[in-house]
Amino acid sequence: MARNIIIMDSSASMRRIIRTRIQVTVSDAVISEAVDAKEAMELIEDARYHLVLFSKESSSEKWLEFAQNRLCLPEEQRTNFILFTSRQNEAFFEEIKHYGIEEHIVIPCPPNELGALIAKVCAPFAMRVAKRYSAPGSTALLAQGAGSYPAEILNFSEGGLLCELAAPAQLNWAMPLMISLALEIPKAPKQVVGLYSVIRRLQVVDTNPDYSPKTIRLACRYITIPDEGKKQLSAAFRLLDKQENE
Repeated sequence: MARNIIIMDSSASMRRIIRTRIQVTVSDAVISEAVDAKEAMELIEDARYHLVLFSKESSSEKWLEFAQNRLCLPEEQRTNFILFTSRQNEAFFEEIKHYGIEEHIVIPCPPNELGALIAKVCAPFAMRVAKRYSAPGSTALLAQGAGSYPAEILNFSEGGLLCELAAPAQLNWAMPLMISLALEIPKAPKQVVGLYSVIRRLQVVDTNPDYSPKTIRLACRYITIPDEGKKQLSAAFRLLDKQENE
């Protein structure tokens, strides 16, 4: 399951530094950026995020109260928070603890320190039970270079999808893909586009008479999801959950 992370700071250069450090040390991170608390809160209210890294300068009492409320939610809905700062500020470190925020990191830091802290706060083993959804009739279009390959979606989640397709001769399983989803879910967004992904597993499910692959099954993980795409996926999952409970 992907770890959906927001970096919140008004400085584009600082967000870029943090993003680069995360991408180097956290292989399953899907990163969004917010310039202020208002933008971060809107992202969190529209989609599922596991962690926000925020600066003291971008926070406020309202933001800390929002964080406190998110930390009180059940595990499957909870958002975690880490403060990043350029200097030691023991008084503020103690202040945020009153809101339930226990972790902070001083930037710059050793290369692996941020990745280790993210792994501590968002432990992969606690997140690997991401619910998978099925929407019969839904399809995906996998684009790689000049080629595009239609596939049937077997199931999908907030972190990736499992799909089946006729084995294309030109597909390079070691290279990233751009995936678009066409969802057959009443009242849900019809298309989710711009899902930059990698193939995690390939299975041959049928072969030709010469034993070359005829049909393959791909497990793909999203690397980058546009903010609009996250909103659309969350809306689709809410509708599928509602249908399941009716």
